[in-house]
Parts: sequence; C-alpha cells; structure tokens
Amino acid sequence: MDLRSLNRPVVRPLAQLFTTLRLTRTPLITQRGHKTTSRTKRALKIPPHDSFLPSRAAPFPAADTIIYNPPSSEASPAHTPFVFLPPNDPRRSALLRIRQTAAAEEANKPINGESTTTEDDNLPPMMKYKRRTPRYNVTEEDVENIRLLRAEDPITWSVSKLAAKFDCSEVFIKMVAPASKEHSKWLQEKMEKKKARWGHIRTQAREERKMRAEMLYRGEL
Repeated sequence: MDLRSLNRPVVRPLAQLFTTLRLTRTPLITQRGHKTTSRTKRALKIPPHDSFLPSRAAPFPAADTIIYNPPSSEASPAHTPFVFLPPNDPRRSALLRIRQTAAAEEANKPINGESTTTEDDNLPPMMKYKRRTPRYNVTEEDVENIRLLRAEDPITWSVSKLAAKFDCSEVFIKMVAPASKEHSKWLQEKMEKKKARWGHIRTQAREERKMRAEMLYRGEL
C-alpha cells in the first residue's frame, strides 16, 4: 500500500479543522465588555464641549454668558434670509416694517439717561389670580361675639364655624380671636396621638413633604 494513501485521510480532517477555526475567528483571549450599568455610565461620561462652557476671557466676576448651541437639524423653509426673499413676498414687507419700527424706537431713546416712560411701565406685570374684594361687613359687636364664643367653647365654635357664621375669612377669625394656650396644647396633643398611629410610609411621606416645602421657601426648587 502506498504511503500517500495512508496520510491523505489524516491530512484532510486536519485541514478541514483549521479551515473551520479560521472562519469562526474565535478569540483566544477573553475580552470583557460593558455589560453593567455602572460601566456603561462610566464609558459615556464624556466632558462637555468647549462651546457649552461659559467664556473665561473676561476677568472674574464677569457678566452672565448666554450659550447658544442649537442641535443640528434641517433648515426650515420658514427661515428664509431677507436677501433671498422674492420682491412680491409678504414677508419682505413685514420685515421692512419691523426694521423701521425698531429704528424709530432706537431714535426716540433718551440720551442722558432720562426716562420717558411712566412708572407703570417700570412695574412688573400684574399677577393673574382670583382677587376678592374686601367687604368690611364685620362690626365691633361681631368681633366681641367672636371672642366670647371662642373663649367659651373653642371646640364647638371652631375657626371654620365662626367664619361661616359671621361671613368672613378664617384668617380674620384667627387674628381677632386667637386660640388660648390650653386649646393650643390640646390640639397639639391630639395631633401627636394621630401621628402615633401613622405607619413608616406615611411618616416618611410627611417628612419629605415638609423638606420640600422648606426647600421651596429657600428657593432651591
């Protein structure tokens, strides 16, 4: 038997095995990828571009810097430059009117710092909320009756009941007839007993609500 015929079956499977390994390209060294949230966040933590940072050219303290860096987007046909507008386009006449008005306002500005506007123009805009017209319908006799009823039985004649009886606000009742020390202490003890029945979730929610209110008063929210 020829030696070539014996070596041929052995060489052919080895060649097929190396061909398969070459096609699969299995890495011999293991590589670790970003499979967790912490590693992904760390990889995406890229410092901001210089255009997003304020200008440091002026000495400290410098004025506020307005950073205008809009996202890249397709140009809108509504924002056509004035040079490319047709002569009969209505936008051309509108832009001309705006420019003339701005030029007239610039010419009418005071030179030596003299103000030509009235005091109302310098005021902030009026707040839009429901205003209540004061009526002043409570007399001195009513005030004495309120104090008398509040002193006799503060539980029966509460602030809300007195306000409904004399047709006034609860704030006015608290001003003219504040609660006594004994009644305030009783209300505080009643509230403490009520808080003792609260669970962990409700107690934590009330504490977070109080914390948010304090942050709001400090201007942190």
